[in-house]
Amino acid sequence: MEFDALNKSGMTNLFSALGKSIELPQGIFYWLGRAKTEAEINATIGSAKGPASEIIDGGGDETITFYLPSMQESFGGLTSEETFPYAPILGLPELRAAWKGYVLHKLADARDRVEPCMTLPVMTPGITGALHVAAKLFIDRDEVVVSPDRFWGNYRNILERNIGARIETFPFFDGDRFNVQGMARKLLDTLQDQHKAVLVLNLPNNPVGYLPRQETVAPLVEALVNVVEESSKSLVVLLDDSYEGYVYDPEAAQRSIFAELCDCHRRILPIKLDGISKEMLFYGGRIGAMTFGLPTSLEVDRATLESELENKLGALIRSTVSNSPRPIQTAILKALQKLDITLAERQRVIDVLARRANLLRHELEKLDCPPLKPLPFNAGFFCFCDIEGLSAEKLADHLMTKYKTAVVPTESGKINGIRVAFCSVPEGQIPLLAQNIADAIADLTQKE
Repeated sequence: MEFDALNKSGMTNLFSALGKSIELPQGIFYWLGRAKTEAEINATIGSAKGPASEIIDGGGDETITFYLPSMQESFGGLTSEETFPYAPILGLPELRAAWKGYVLHKLADARDRVEPCMTLPVMTPGITGALHVAAKLFIDRDEVVVSPDRFWGNYRNILERNIGARIETFPFFDGDRFNVQGMARKLLDTLQDQHKAVLVLNLPNNPVGYLPRQETVAPLVEALVNVVEESSKSLVVLLDDSYEGYVYDPEAAQRSIFAELCDCHRRILPIKLDGISKEMLFYGGRIGAMTFGLPTSLEVDRATLESELENKLGALIRSTVSNSPRPIQTAILKALQKLDITLAERQRVIDVLARRANLLRHELEKLDCPPLKPLPFNAGFFCFCDIEGLSAEKLADHLMTKYKTAVVPTESGKINGIRVAFCSVPEGQIPLLAQNIADAIADLTQKE
């Protein structure tokens, strides 16, 4: 956006440096806006949607945003004291304890390793809030943050425009696998000029929809250990676990690599960032969590260390958003208190998304369309297709105009492709979705 009116009014001159640089990316919202009025197949929305009957016994054919019925029921019984008072800055103590228990439940196979390292989670306003607090605490202006080259676009505003850091990337894939060696090389290069490195890993990934295979996890952790050993410097690993649990491949890692990173080295600090509102299908709830994996070899009193860390976190939260909403936290707490029911409801959604992902993969593999290069995907809400020899934005526009099919294009640096949100496309539309993409490419390549 050019901000002509702001510039002509003179108001821009009143802005801070951040005020001048910050902007809401128009690309994705442009395509979302067009999809609402033009699309019959809408693969732009990053939330799970579909017929109510897919997740609710006796549900109808109307399209809804998928949710957990047990979460909805939690709201009906909230008392005034569970709704109206301020919540503690770091979150409701009962929810913090319950979320810690839930994380340990997910990491049960590594509980003995994780529990001694794990702090009590701190509640934030969504995953964005968790990322922002972590960035404020650990990243300085002009510091390099390392990320795979496929990352959530909002990282630009959070890390670069708000914090003043620089995101530098490595190629996400090495063939059809996560690029472990490329990650390690980029970190070592970064550590030549910094006293520490910060690595952001979003797995399963948005926009790619990929989670490394289980056999890749150990080499990944080993590579990070080698980085800190070779450099004699420290590493902070921010784990954006927004899509944890949405896994559709038995060979993929089934849960966060936080477990393997805990206590892997005294100079590696893993921080697990959870999007509770996404994990529990409560997008409007805007609750996230931050959990630290403090190495057990640190030669300080553990209770004192955690208390001082919480003081820093509390100051950051208090000075930005104050606290997270009490009624939302209470509803999540009530859902966690009947965990078996909640997880069974969530599994129905995961099963629906798994069928969609597997069908989309099958349909894409059938296509005879050389310019279309689907990247490996096995988890999360999306897949990403690189497009060769053709503008991704032109393709998206043609798809919308002629085929009433909406996707989100990306043209940035060497990346030229489309994100397909299968999470919001009913299973019955997926074969046509894939065919429309191929037909649109054929139309445009024949013209050229």
